[in-house]
Amino acid sequence: MSAASDVFAAAGVTLTTALAEATTDPADAIRLLLPLCTIEPVETFGSGPLAHTILQWRTALASNLHCAALAALATASAAYQPVSYQDALSLRSTVCAAIDAEATIAADAGDDATYQALRALRAAVALDLSMRGANLPVLVEVTTQVSMPSLVEAFALYQDTSREPSLVASADPPHPLFLPLSFPALSR
Repeated sequence: MSAASDVFAAAGVTLTTALAEATTDPADAIRLLLPLCTIEPVETFGSGPLAHTILQWRTALASNLHCAALAALATASAAYQPVSYQDALSLRSTVCAAIDAEATIAADAGDDATYQALRALRAAVALDLSMRGANLPVLVEVTTQVSMPSLVEAFALYQDTSREPSLVASADPPHPLFLPLSFPALSR
């Protein structure tokens, strides 16, 4: 029984690591790993001893996969380069919420070791993203009187036309020649 559970545990780690390594962008790895943190196996029915044993195994297997996905998610969040303070704060909130959810399940099940490990992981992720986000520029709302081309607006805001692609990505206009009258942009 123990050998089979060890094999499954290793398979969970292998799956989540391979999924994270298959992406070139840490944002994609985060997007793909988040659903694995909450995935639930097929519902089992019944009320006898066999159904109870199956439920215990199902819960243990789900917990194992969730923890493996959370570890890979923490690694992906460490590789992710936030573009703004708000971006880092949003990622921190998302990843920490996923870790908190599994930590609560572990605590409710009486699994103190998993709970403590997840709390330590959460603290490390929160500290990392807080530290990296602290010195990043803040997104501010830019309001203009007339619609301007993105190159002109990039030069007006930053005195640097090479920042135009990130400005277009942030403003998300229908066409770069016509930025909206109000849009988010990096403060510096």
